[in-house]
Amino acid sequence: MVYVYVCKRFKVAMEMVSGKDSEWILNLVKFYLKHRRKEMQKLERAEVNPKKRLNTCSYDSSSDVFKINLVYKDQKGVDQELKWIIKVTRSDINETANILLRHEKQVFSRLISDLINSIKQKSTSFTDGSRVNYKDLILVPEYIYDETTHAADVTRNVLVLDNLEEKQYFTFTSGCLNLAHFKCAVKTIAKFHAVGLCHKQMLWHTFAQQSNQAQASKSFEDVEVEGENKILVGRDGLFARFPFLSEKRLTMNHLISNRQTFLTMYQEFLMCFPKEEYLLDIFQYIRISADDILGLNEKEDDSSPEHPLDSIAVGILEARSFLFFYDEDEDKENKATKPTKVQRSHSDRASSRKNYETQKSVQKHDSLNNNIIKDSHMKSKCPKIDTNGRSDKPPIKIKVQNKFFQHVKKSQDDEVVPPLQLKKKDGPRNPNAKPLRAALVNAKYVTYTRITNDLAVLFFTSGNSMLRRFYMIKMVETFAETLGITLSNLGIDTDMFHLSWTNFVKEFQTHILYGFLVGVLVAMANTDVKELNDLIKESGRTSTVVVDGPTTKAEDAEFNNRFVKLGGERISFLLEMMKDMAAYVESKDFELGLPVTNFARYHELWSMQDEGGEAESSYEEEEEEEQEVEEEEE
Repeated sequence: MVYVYVCKRFKVAMEMVSGKDSEWILNLVKFYLKHRRKEMQKLERAEVNPKKRLNTCSYDSSSDVFKINLVYKDQKGVDQELKWIIKVTRSDINETANILLRHEKQVFSRLISDLINSIKQKSTSFTDGSRVNYKDLILVPEYIYDETTHAADVTRNVLVLDNLEEKQYFTFTSGCLNLAHFKCAVKTIAKFHAVGLCHKQMLWHTFAQQSNQAQASKSFEDVEVEGENKILVGRDGLFARFPFLSEKRLTMNHLISNRQTFLTMYQEFLMCFPKEEYLLDIFQYIRISADDILGLNEKEDDSSPEHPLDSIAVGILEARSFLFFYDEDEDKENKATKPTKVQRSHSDRASSRKNYETQKSVQKHDSLNNNIIKDSHMKSKCPKIDTNGRSDKPPIKIKVQNKFFQHVKKSQDDEVVPPLQLKKKDGPRNPNAKPLRAALVNAKYVTYTRITNDLAVLFFTSGNSMLRRFYMIKMVETFAETLGITLSNLGIDTDMFHLSWTNFVKEFQTHILYGFLVGVLVAMANTDVKELNDLIKESGRTSTVVVDGPTTKAEDAEFNNRFVKLGGERISFLLEMMKDMAAYVESKDFELGLPVTNFARYHELWSMQDEGGEAESSYEEEEEEEQEVEEEEE
């Protein structure tokens, strides 16, 4: 009998009647095994439960997330366990989340598989020692299943992925990423971009070949008709193959349509700090050009020249977009390795390895039979060569078995000791432990744009002020180094991009303002307007303004996880982000377009200007006092 348990919340989300849940789960397992050329005897057990989430943003998270654990018997009768997660959205509950999950479903089901095939195709031309594994380059959950259903005007999207949290991947829950986690995340997105550039090169080459073949097959009798189906090349061919890559404004619709609300919220937040009044002028200066910085004034059919770094990008990255793996041999005691025979006493050393398994508490008649068998060896047909008489080899001592101990039962210490069955760890022991790798789990905003866009956005959504002020150029160097190494492993010559290190830094520099604005929009979209109004009242401002923005309903089941709390650390993060941008915008590097450096340098120049201004003002005051004294004397 198959044991199936499905929680009531999943039945309501999927609108399942009694008995349909078992059928849906069985079809899910069959779909998974069919596409992996596996077979199943029968399904043993299935459980579907709500998944506990640490943060559930109100605008882009799935309506419901469930975890499903399955056990089935394969053709050999061995139990196989599967652990997945199920994302479900409904358009009548959360339209924004439904659009984003539909986009993510297409990315995992179509785009990721195409990228994996590109890596495999590239690896076929390499030798066995130099081939790369796609799992080392595309660190994303494995795609399992997806479906879309329509009922009247309500659309429901379902996406099933592998549950990486069951494979010792953990979420970073301490706010902004520290240096070790940030570096690991940068390497992950650099490898993803390298695969995207490789896929782009192969796709462009295929389009060019098809176009040339079609052009060569034409004759003088062929008449070109306007509007006829033609072979699209370049970016147009990519968008024809993956139309969802051109839907950047659709996926960012919530942030773009409410951008003025979010920018006003951030401006009111800055006004809560009277000592930092200078930040308001700089922010208003940036806000005037917000539409141009975000690229909203660009036409969708803009035929701008193709840049070498234009490729498939993640779009918007946050700390919750990654899961981190910490210890490689964290559960090495429970790994399925060949059992090793452990000898605990000196008595086992005199025995033969062949008869080791028969030495456990032998009986009396068994030992006699063994002795008879040992003495009844057949004689050899030729005389043995005496090797004991050699001068260069010490004489071999004949070991005599002590018969006084042959009937003594062995103790537990002499037996083969099984490996310890230790309990798996629930999380990293040290929250500041250094991760080994990071997996990208958010593909809701994947688009086609400049790859340095992702790096700039990551600095302002996940990085703290220390990273921007002291390690920004080092992280850009790590990104470029990982990108170059991965491209070389895929057989692509990096000289074809014609980019020097200075040009690469300048290219990253052009997206810093974009990353800052996206960081502001994402931060305010994750901020509860009630908490912001409370902060405005506590600041003691004379003109208190009630800010209108996103909030939650009191009856929401996940009310406490919908927004990021405006605590001391969060307030410091939002304020330091504006300070860093103000110091950069007021610098000569920004004015003259010089290569960017760590933001700590711009803070030093800013403080030197303030000291110079104070010195000038004090000098003017002294001159005025001297003039007044001279006038009084006269």
